[in-house]
Amino acid sequence: MPSALDRGDRKLLFIGGAILLTLITATVFLSPIADEEEGQGVPTTYSTTANGTQAAYLLLREMGYQSERWEKPPSELPDDPAGTILILAGQSTSRGGDSAQSFPDPHERDALLHFVRAGGWVIYTGDFPFLFLGTGSVSPNWNRSSTPLADANQNYGALTPSTLTRDAAKITLLGSGRWEFSDGNQVPLYGNADESVVVTWRLEKGRVLWWAAPTPITNSGITREGNLAFFLDCVLAARPGTRPAETIILWDEYFHGYRGSLWDYFQKTPVPWALYQLVFVAVFVMLAYSRRSGPLSHRAAESRLSPLEFVDTLGDLYRRAQAGSSAVRVAYQRFRALLLRRLALSPSTSNAQLDAAVRERLGWKQPGFMNVLQRADAAQRQEEVPGSEALTIVQALEHYEVLFGLKQRPKEEKR
Repeated sequence: MPSALDRGDRKLLFIGGAILLTLITATVFLSPIADEEEGQGVPTTYSTTANGTQAAYLLLREMGYQSERWEKPPSELPDDPAGTILILAGQSTSRGGDSAQSFPDPHERDALLHFVRAGGWVIYTGDFPFLFLGTGSVSPNWNRSSTPLADANQNYGALTPSTLTRDAAKITLLGSGRWEFSDGNQVPLYGNADESVVVTWRLEKGRVLWWAAPTPITNSGITREGNLAFFLDCVLAARPGTRPAETIILWDEYFHGYRGSLWDYFQKTPVPWALYQLVFVAVFVMLAYSRRSGPLSHRAAESRLSPLEFVDTLGDLYRRAQAGSSAVRVAYQRFRALLLRRLALSPSTSNAQLDAAVRERLGWKQPGFMNVLQRADAAQRQEEVPGSEALTIVQALEHYEVLFGLKQRPKEEKR
């Protein structure tokens, strides 16, 4: 039994299958890998992995706080930020993992500092506070990069009595660095005899809190000893004595790469690869269908002739032969024949008699007609007549044909 697919269909199917296989392979090897271990991934509210912060984000919403994602640049932060907390959850490099966090340019850093000076609070977690806030030196704990995750968590006791440490005598941080530099304004809140892992300082009307790691707000770290109580103390201290709804917590996603577009979010998932596959499949389906089911039509044959082709050809022949006298002779004899027939005169009528008859019978009073007849009669007898002279005479004869009613005036084109 012969195959239902011809050679062209089989070739098209083979190419489509090869491209589809290539896309599937690329999806497997290039799509983002889900975080499997604590300490990997980005501390974003979109993540439900161990190092994500979705649990803390949703918890505050359930408690009545205005917990919102912030995907706009720092320049668009509120002008009156009193009672507003901006959480910049940067990924610590102490675990040796890749960080998806981007860093601000000078204009964005100035906007962050303006936000704090105007009364806002910033909670920054990570190893690069000086890039965001213009101060601070952090020493990552590189020696812990090979420490098992279960042993990397360490408890740190409160160093300074404060409303920020009131309900948490200890907190737990994962593989944290330590604060190295202080200009006298920073107050250590948690740490030990050798290192400070949480510090705070005032900046005009606002306050900055630095955490060595985002563990207190991560999905896996929020349940560890003292972390949730410490985090809630930080939130309550921003606007004490007020209802939760009056406190705004902005979870920065701008520096995580989520720039306010849904497509920006999906770019970090396998969705684009799936869309590319669907597009290729749709294209090949359309090609296969159109080859069999499209309407049959023949291309319209373009005419090789134009309405003025005869005129153009004849004019070209006259021009090449330099036969201007012949063109004048044809136009002159035609004009005399039409005019003599109109006036019922003999073909032997001279030009002078013809001019007199036109003035007498047609009432023509304008000068120049006799001159045109004489020029045409003289030109037809010459061997060579310049093209411009022949054209002028022929146009003059056609003009008089219209004036004497020998032919109709060309209709003006409708506008």
